Amino acid sequence: MKLNLSGSRLYYILIWMLLSWKLAAQQPLQVSISNQMLVATDSTQPFWFVNGQYGKYAATGSWANLTDLYIGMQHTEKAYAGFSYAWGTNGVAVLSSQNEFMLNRLFAAVAWKGWELKAGTFYDPVLYAGLSTSNGNLARSGNTRPVPTIRLSTLGYKKMPFWQNWLSFKFEYDEGFLNDERYVANAHLHHKSLYGKFKLTQTAWLTAGFEHYVMWGGTSPVYGQLPDGWNDYWRYVFALPGDEDFLVTDQLNISGNQLGTYQLEFEKHFKTWNLTAYVSHPFEDNSGLNWRNWPDNLVGLFVDLKNEKGFVSHLVFEFTNTRQQGIRNSKDKEFDNYYNHGIYRSGFTYQGLPMSSPLFYPVNIENDIPMGIQSNRFYSFHTGVKGYLPENFAWKSMLTYVQHLGTYSAPYPETHNNFSGLIDLSWQNPEFPFEIGVAAALDINSHNGKNGGIQLKLAKSW
Repeated sequence: MKLNLSGSRLYYILIWMLLSWKLAAQQPLQVSISNQMLVATDSTQPFWFVNGQYGKYAATGSWANLTDLYIGMQHTEKAYAGFSYAWGTNGVAVLSSQNEFMLNRLFAAVAWKGWELKAGTFYDPVLYAGLSTSNGNLARSGNTRPVPTIRLSTLGYKKMPFWQNWLSFKFEYDEGFLNDERYVANAHLHHKSLYGKFKLTQTAWLTAGFEHYVMWGGTSPVYGQLPDGWNDYWRYVFALPGDEDFLVTDQLNISGNQLGTYQLEFEKHFKTWNLTAYVSHPFEDNSGLNWRNWPDNLVGLFVDLKNEKGFVSHLVFEFTNTRQQGIRNSKDKEFDNYYNHGIYRSGFTYQGLPMSSPLFYPVNIENDIPMGIQSNRFYSFHTGVKGYLPENFAWKSMLTYVQHLGTYSAPYPETHNNFSGLIDLSWQNPEFPFEIGVAAALDINSHNGKNGGIQLKLAKSW
């Protein structure tokens, strides 16, 4: 059985130091356990059984049994006015054609007056009721196992001094370590984000921000050790060209593998429902920052019907387009290559899966090493709905159509038309000790044919 403890020695020394910190006030302990059985008609699992699941499942194999155990404590309300701490660990055991045990989460955090320092492997908050293809962000999804990370951030939005009635902000600064098998070994992953939330009226808000990622350092099989000194670090962080120690490509452009998104969101509350419209716009290196690739966006609409037990409680509609990639005409040879890179050839992947939207697929694998994304030019339509049936039955449905074109440098001879559907039903009764669930998924692919699957789930939380 394979043992995979995501992280490096430094991160886990910090984690156990934080866990051993004794505090007088104890938060309630949270425990959850689930067991899931997946069976597919093909040799791979359907798309929505595997993707957006934090890398817990392997796509390969017609069957799998997964046991997931989480133990942890959350912050108390003191995190916003005083001092608080949190921690958690999440073990996942998979029985399939490739048995595996992994610690998907292992983290500890301390917070003081709305600021948090967190170390380890941890999940980001789920947005839009978990119905979005990519959590509303082209570059940041819950599609892979968490990267071992140290993060300094705000706990949600903090009010700005002197503008507290109408402006608040949210901030993150991360340093991660890509410890998986990849083309450039031991590369680092820097990330930062900044959002401003503007109160337009008593019931309307506008949020604007950006996400910035940099893959830097590491050892290339062609170029050897890539620059990773202290002075080099700031060139990566501020997206500056490299000096004479860098590769020529980094001197002519900017340092490392730089990418990110602009994020825009409008939220309006009505008496009986809430509406949120959002846009995620990608950029690569300097291109995209100037909106030369303006047609490429994830555009979404989220509706919260404020009816937690209604037949329909939440809806999401999304359109994603990534076909243009900065190219201006048929003769233009200057274009982006979203989430692929000439030096960091594994691309924006981790553990063989895209860290970006899962709609960027499949990942090329050569000699067990990820070698970038095969198709990053596509458009898609997606809808997600969830709600409740009588007698404590919750349901969720996701339907996604994607037309893939390959990449500009390696286009598909014919477009690949893919349909992926999911229907999920769960039953939970306070008088019964377990939650019971069943889900069905279906993929229809013009290139690979059809594939269906069934998932059975048994879960318990304390």
